[in-house]
Amino acid sequence: MTRLLVFLAATVGIAGCTTYKLWTEYGEDQAAGTIQLSYEYRKFENPQVDERAGIETARARCREWGYRDAQRKGEDRQCQNGTDSDCSKWLVIREYRCLREPVR
Repeated sequence: MTRLLVFLAATVGIAGCTTYKLWTEYGEDQAAGTIQLSYEYRKFENPQVDERAGIETARARCREWGYRDAQRKGEDRQCQNGTDSDCSKWLVIREYRCLREPVR
């Protein structure tokens, strides 16, 4: 029984903790119609983000600029502390593109 408890505790520790992250504005280029959002997480975290909040933030910015909508363009993950093989802090950057011609 003790071995089972030790095994379960070790498994939970290795799996990491689920953490909820919020998108924050990272960068924007109104002329190009692009918005970048980001969040950071640490080595043993299992980040969960609200995808709807990300697209709604991008849509709101695009509408402020006169565009009708936004669409996810791409995502990048960069090591902020360490090397890719042994990184202790990651930065995730997601880019959105404003769609079509500006609303007139």
